[in-house]
Amino acid sequence: MIDLAIVIPLGISSPGTPVFQYLKWCVESLQNQKTNYNYKIIFACDDNVSDEVKDYLKSTNYDISWYDPYYFFRKGSIWKKIFLEWEKVNSKYIAFCHYDDMWSENKIQSQLDLMNFNELDLSWSAVQVINEENRILSGDMASRNALSKNTVKIGQSYAFSHSTILSKDKFLNCGILKYLDQSAAIYEGLHYIFCHKLKGMKDPNSVFYHRVHGFSVSNTLHTETEELSKIRKIAEYSLNDVITDKDSINVESIIKEIYP
Repeated sequence: MIDLAIVIPLGISSPGTPVFQYLKWCVESLQNQKTNYNYKIIFACDDNVSDEVKDYLKSTNYDISWYDPYYFFRKGSIWKKIFLEWEKVNSKYIAFCHYDDMWSENKIQSQLDLMNFNELDLSWSAVQVINEENRILSGDMASRNALSKNTVKIGQSYAFSHSTILSKDKFLNCGILKYLDQSAAIYEGLHYIFCHKLKGMKDPNSVFYHRVHGFSVSNTLHTETEELSKIRKIAEYSLNDVITDKDSINVESIIKEIYP
């Protein structure tokens, strides 16, 4: 059993993605971790990405799982890819990192030390925003030091799910899998809510760097273009399906189950 498995989901979520330089910086930030824990990187990649990206992934000698094109727009979205890879791997802890983001070089060591020393199921790091050139644009955006009945009502802090490292067994058995296929539109919020079922705390000494850039899908997804409609048709998951699935999840009921 390895200590940590990190899944990087990849695909064409908007024209020009994945941006090759961002991918390299992301992978290098994970490769350059200063840690005595053993960890592995797993790519969950759609098979219609560019040859440049495919060749680079193969050159790393890390595990690659190939998925159908435009998986971001399919039922369950990229989160389903991440969970499928988590379920397959034999590791104590799990995490994911989007291809355009980065980790501080002490993230694995610092968070896993914190979790092991305090017998935690979950930890999350500080979060800072970076731009296209890796310049830091913000202070710490992670506004939760602990999780409680009060924080679940307030809502998640910035990029919370991205910064978490989780106990594989505890998280995959916390109940979130029940909602995975329907959660494309609200997964990050559900991740935050279900983390309240775990014993966790913030590690202020490590950092998750969240990149903002013009190619980000968050900048384009809110507008239903003709091109996007064609992609959804290929993925066989319409915008109406996405909304219907989202509305089928009773978030308040889930919160009441955690905090009766």
